[in-house]
Amino acid sequence: MTRTESPNFKDDVDTCQSVIHGIHGTLFLLSIVTDEDDAATLRADLKRSRLSEYKLQRCSSLDDACNMLRACGFDLLFLNLEELDDPAQAIDRLRDTGFENPILGLASRRSMDKPDCARPAGIDDVICKEDLSPSLVEHAVRSTIVRHTLSSERALLETRLNLALETGKMGSWIYHPKERRFEWDEIAQAMIPFPENSATRSMEEFIEQVYPEDRSKVSDALDQLPLKDEIVGCQFRVNSDQMPLPSLELRGRIWQGGAYEEPAIMGVLRQTPRTNELFERINEANTAIQEAFLAREEAMRKANQKLQALASELQHTEGRASKEPEPPKTEAPSFSESKQEPAKPAAVHKIVSSKSRKAAKAVPKPEPKAQDEALGIDKKVAYQEVLKSVARKKAATPKQESLPFDFAQEPEIDYIPPNPSKEGFVGAAKRLVTMTRKEHKLEASISVADQQSIELELEKDLLFHILRELITNVVKHSRARLCIITLFRDEDEWVLQVEDDGVGLNEKLKSVNAPLNKIGLFQIRTQLALKGGHLDMVPASPNGLIARVRIPVSIRDNAKTT
Repeated sequence: MTRTESPNFKDDVDTCQSVIHGIHGTLFLLSIVTDEDDAATLRADLKRSRLSEYKLQRCSSLDDACNMLRACGFDLLFLNLEELDDPAQAIDRLRDTGFENPILGLASRRSMDKPDCARPAGIDDVICKEDLSPSLVEHAVRSTIVRHTLSSERALLETRLNLALETGKMGSWIYHPKERRFEWDEIAQAMIPFPENSATRSMEEFIEQVYPEDRSKVSDALDQLPLKDEIVGCQFRVNSDQMPLPSLELRGRIWQGGAYEEPAIMGVLRQTPRTNELFERINEANTAIQEAFLAREEAMRKANQKLQALASELQHTEGRASKEPEPPKTEAPSFSESKQEPAKPAAVHKIVSSKSRKAAKAVPKPEPKAQDEALGIDKKVAYQEVLKSVARKKAATPKQESLPFDFAQEPEIDYIPPNPSKEGFVGAAKRLVTMTRKEHKLEASISVADQQSIELELEKDLLFHILRELITNVVKHSRARLCIITLFRDEDEWVLQVEDDGVGLNEKLKSVNAPLNKIGLFQIRTQLALKGGHLDMVPASPNGLIARVRIPVSIRDNAKTT
């Protein structure tokens, strides 16, 4: 049965180059073997193996080995267990020197077949001396170093993750793509309120807890298996009754514990204020302010109408009073007369009344005054004062046509990663270049010669992935200020060219060996080789680098006709 190929499969890694960081391509080995025959056999097997770049140093005593370990650094140690009286004590002495790298034990078959034989603590693996061969030594060295490196990286990752979880209140998760199964810790389970407490959930159960509008985005991010250095990330809202909806960020990367284990995605889950919800709340505040201004304008309009109605009523009353006939004169004395003259007897009153009637006939009577004039109200003056008061209130109220801040303006930053399947290759590529230019201050430009044909290309997703990887290499490694990207069709091939003015071609990039898989170029060449394409890297003039990708054209219409 053929084994599924994976970009992170450990057998694909050329472990001739050291897996441990900092040894610059040479594997340093130390052997603690007293017997000359055993030392010669080990040396011969190493020489005939495919471990081309290594240095072997031999010590015949444990004391010399401890002194050498304190002075020098070694990547792996061979230890003859049969020459030690107490292997556990000898291993403790070696570890006390600060040596933390793998130790391979050498033992005879007779010793290994004993019932009480047990591997001492601190030994990574034991090799039978009678079975020594170049391939066995090579495989033991490679597998032990890779396994030790993975365990060290995992321990470091778990330490950092636990610290981040404790300080940042984040939850951790592991996703198994083949089984479509999640493993959540207690913090992540609390952040995503599942109906029942369980550390293991299927992909469908997790998607049900996501807000319906964000489910497709989460599925797309997790269904595509990422590369080794690629980060899986997306933001989504939880399907909850809380308002606003809780917003979470999912971030992770590929992880493979062993050579024959299926790859998984490990990551963290943290709660973060969603930008769109923040702007929605700002829009709500903006709407409330606008409604308050409209209510104020409506109140001013109603008050103005009432004042104008009052002024019209006063003016109408004044006109009607001027047309009414003079009221008949009553015999009752006025308020001023009754106040000035004291009360008199009836006879005297009759005499005075008769005299006053005679005098009234002789003296012409003044014109009667209206009731309002008797109260001292001038209608015209009052009407003018009302109009002036309304004008003063309007002038005192500042007219604000728009708010000082436009809260409804959408942000310019786009957090959604470009997707050629939804936006098309040209749209996704242009947005990728725009985001790179803004985020990394890189003067990048792109030109696509045949835009209609590239949208029909079956391998446009692969081309976009290669373009993103090449741009990432320019940003991380070239220290360039200018990047020019062109895509055109050369007969039956697509040609994607990325040119920069950076530091140029590194010596480590001239071969297809292990250093390339550290920056993603090895994966590009592997994927292109499967499609019949290739990648060339040549220096630019006067400085810089030109990465040129060629891949056969595979238009969708041609594929249907064939």
